[in-house]
Amino acid sequence: MVLGLVSCGHHTALVKYREPQDGWTISYPASMRAQAIGYAKGMLWARGAVIGSSPDVHATEEVYFRRFPRDAVAFGLVRYFGGPGQELRGPETRLPLERARFTPVQGAPPPSTLEQSINANGSTCHVFVWLGPKASNEDKDAVWRIVRSIRMPSH
Repeated sequence: MVLGLVSCGHHTALVKYREPQDGWTISYPASMRAQAIGYAKGMLWARGAVIGSSPDVHATEEVYFRRFPRDAVAFGLVRYFGGPGQELRGPETRLPLERARFTPVQGAPPPSTLEQSINANGSTCHVFVWLGPKASNEDKDAVWRIVRSIRMPSH
């Protein structure tokens, strides 16, 4: 899943993550931890990844957290399948994504969760950003750089 290192211009290199089935890629600081997500519950299943700024960020299968460090941030990109059908609305989402288009997820357990859906290659994916209440500005900037690095394969 980790394809290689590239220069970042900061104190840490960037690692590229490629989702093996859908082919999307992101770049994230090598100091962060990637966790592949894949699960099935009844007729709903999902796959994707969560990237966390702390080794203590462990996403559950449902893309929530048992515990989330107050000083951590995380990024997630997940594609859901099955269950109630999702209607694709509008054209393909333009990348890079803009921070201003993310909205809070109401009723989500802590930490604060922001989300934006994207249409890509005929599918809908969900991009999540989690911000601990004591996260550093450096970590917040890093998670938004991950968001801007999203690349979808062209089909």
